[in-house]
Amino acid sequence: MFEAHVLHLLRRYLGEYVHGLSVEALRISVWKGDVVLKDLNLKADALNSLKLPVTVKAGFVGTITLKVPWKSLGKEPVVVLIDRVFILAHPAPDSRTLKEEGRRKLFETKLQQIEEAESATLEATRSKLGSPVSGNSWMGSLIATIIGNLKISISNVHIRYEDPVSNPGHPFSCGVTLAKLAAVTTDEKGIETFDASGALDRLQKSLQLERLAVYHDSDNLPWKIDKKWEDLSPEEWVEIFEDGVNEPSTGHGMVSNWAMNRNYLVSPINGNLKYHRLGKQERSDPEIPFEKASLVLSDVSLTITEVQYHDWIKLLEAVSRYKTYVEISHLRPEIPVSDNPCLWWRYAAQAVLQQRKMCYRFSWDRIQHLCQLRRRYVQLYAALLQQSSNVRTSELREMERYLDSKVILLWRLLAHAKTESLKTKEAAEQRRLKKKKAGFHLDGV
Repeated sequence: MFEAHVLHLLRRYLGEYVHGLSVEALRISVWKGDVVLKDLNLKADALNSLKLPVTVKAGFVGTITLKVPWKSLGKEPVVVLIDRVFILAHPAPDSRTLKEEGRRKLFETKLQQIEEAESATLEATRSKLGSPVSGNSWMGSLIATIIGNLKISISNVHIRYEDPVSNPGHPFSCGVTLAKLAAVTTDEKGIETFDASGALDRLQKSLQLERLAVYHDSDNLPWKIDKKWEDLSPEEWVEIFEDGVNEPSTGHGMVSNWAMNRNYLVSPINGNLKYHRLGKQERSDPEIPFEKASLVLSDVSLTITEVQYHDWIKLLEAVSRYKTYVEISHLRPEIPVSDNPCLWWRYAAQAVLQQRKMCYRFSWDRIQHLCQLRRRYVQLYAALLQQSSNVRTSELREMERYLDSKVILLWRLLAHAKTESLKTKEAAEQRRLKKKKAGFHLDGV
């Protein structure tokens, strides 16, 4: 039973980020116990969840290992090992000049973010209402124990961002390197252990950090190689990206070409974080903190030059422009200005008013149109939740293309409320009919 949960999670989350994930091979690996995935290429939209004007130019994951002790599940930890995560990112294309494929991906990202917010809101609502959760069942308790004792290790990470456009005439590169980040469950003395009772409720974790660094190279041209990134061998990925993660040199006393002129904003640091959260049953004394965390860092060195400062100001300006555009993208007409100047003037007015958070009057026709649109959307989405066979999803998607994300989320929650109301009425009606039927039987007796 638990194997199906593991398979579902791996397919759902890994499939969004990497290419070439064989479902059949994944299924076989899960049932064997150890899942080992090697030499995976990241998708271009793997960083979309950050909501930044950044896309993946090239990405590589050396090894993802999942060790599941099936015979002693709930007694030994599930181990997740990720080694060699190399990402080369660059500025995303200007959304205003995207072609149909780019617009489609932007719309898919929008829908994904709405669905995540929708799920989180519904989960929070159910928790507040005291609805039964999976943790009350045996399977839920087992899953909570497994997650609470999860042992994770991420090593040899290098994420590099190359930007030749934000600061015109001054291309720069910045990045984050990490030798290792490991998280384990500990006891009160800080010794690694396995908590078989309420590990997710009463959480005690220790995080070990090794050689975390942030660098920024000003007036630095993007890397150029003789072949396509997707054609690189694992050894070539390591040669290019791993330098500086563990040691700043090749081992022969010389800095490699890939790490020339590297300037650190944060020099490599080591650290240890200990986190302790009391369980719900232990939170009786308000004088005792519910959560405690202690962080110890060694040799912290922060430096920034004037040139680096200017680069970061330009980068932050680009991020700000992107976020502003995303907020009003649903208002932007898809036709050229020359085809309908009036429509573009209306877009300009609405965009300015929305950015300034100003209330402005709608015409009565506009208000009426939005009310009809809301009723239609809620009706269609409620039918979709009830798994009706004649739902016109194309009509839903057409409305979602132009509506603001917050409006869509609100209307979806209204549809959920309508569905729950219908279920309650149907349940009440069934109880009434059952009582009525029981009454007929008694009269017959």
